[in-house]
Amino acid sequence: MTFVILSCQKNGEIAISSNKKAQSPEPNLPTLPARAKDHSWYAFSNGGFVKASLPQNSAIQSMKPWTESVRISAGATGLDGNGYMLVNHVGALIFEKKENPTIINDKQLLSKSTASNLIFSGGNAYFTLSKNALFNRADDSGVFEQGANGSNRPYLVRISTESKMLYPCITYGDLGIASGEEIAGSRFNGNEWISAIKSEEIDAETGEDKVEFRFIRWDSLQDFATLSAQTRPGKIILDECSEENYLEPNRPKDFSKAPERLKNLLSSIPDSFDYSVSLRLPGGSSPELFSHGSMASPTEARAIIAEDWICAIFADGTTYFSGAIGEGKHTINGGKTVAFRLPKLPKNYFYTDFCLSDNILVVGWEENDFYKTGRSGFLTVNMAALFR
Repeated sequence: MTFVILSCQKNGEIAISSNKKAQSPEPNLPTLPARAKDHSWYAFSNGGFVKASLPQNSAIQSMKPWTESVRISAGATGLDGNGYMLVNHVGALIFEKKENPTIINDKQLLSKSTASNLIFSGGNAYFTLSKNALFNRADDSGVFEQGANGSNRPYLVRISTESKMLYPCITYGDLGIASGEEIAGSRFNGNEWISAIKSEEIDAETGEDKVEFRFIRWDSLQDFATLSAQTRPGKIILDECSEENYLEPNRPKDFSKAPERLKNLLSSIPDSFDYSVSLRLPGGSSPELFSHGSMASPTEARAIIAEDWICAIFADGTTYFSGAIGEGKHTINGGKTVAFRLPKLPKNYFYTDFCLSDNILVVGWEENDFYKTGRSGFLTVNMAALFR
């Protein structure tokens, strides 16, 4: 990759890198047992999910590049209180204030594209579909109809909780993506999108690959949910922008600029510990990345700040929580921060994205070998039962 910010992202969404670190910020915290009544393991299998006794006991899955593997690629909590998990090459899991989620899948839509960028707009959840020239399979030729105004290949897709279906609403044709171009990354700030578009061709003089980037800023004058799946003139407003316009909002911010609630939540972590936090707000935009200490090789975490609670989870399962959960607003530990570790995972297994719905904490897990993923699934924890 030409730009550092693109090499540490997965299709534009701030994410834990393939070469994860699972060093514990506080090694002496209590650890939940591998099996208990207040939590359950699930693994992905055959386009769905099944209960598992432990992650390492689930069906073996061949190691594939992360763009090719079935894995949780994003997680978030919506303003509706539901938990959302985006599952690459499968679809989405919706946790409607219960442990067992509804699965929405669409093999034709997702089988040949990488799903990422879970965001919310107008109360609806959306994600994007893209490709990676190094890893993704053969092109979509013949899969999506080619319209007169460009490709009808879907880019932005809506997750409908009402119909339990996926609805494309912005196409590559709408964005003016030409043949030979791919969207290398996108970010949504709550009002508009900004995307990096990559083109690659063979230099006629040197015979070497020539890679170029251009950058666009785009939005719709209508709610995305009202837009057609077909490429149409006037669906969006779009203009070119600079490389700096794209890079600046994607750069990690110093942890001193993080919200006070996040700083307070993680205040017990030693100052000498280097870590980064990908932070989300429920029903909001792309996550923000904050760094504490050196960014050379930080331990990585994800966090969500909601009105009634805040939670951060590191790759080794170290979890910090403060606030109230459930419809009865059950306050945990009198509102003071609780810190514990999720069940210890085997070597080369890591915790990833999470969401919280009612009193159910859902955390993704996966087996990794550098940029490849094997087994994957999620853990559900009944927080009310855990802290009753």
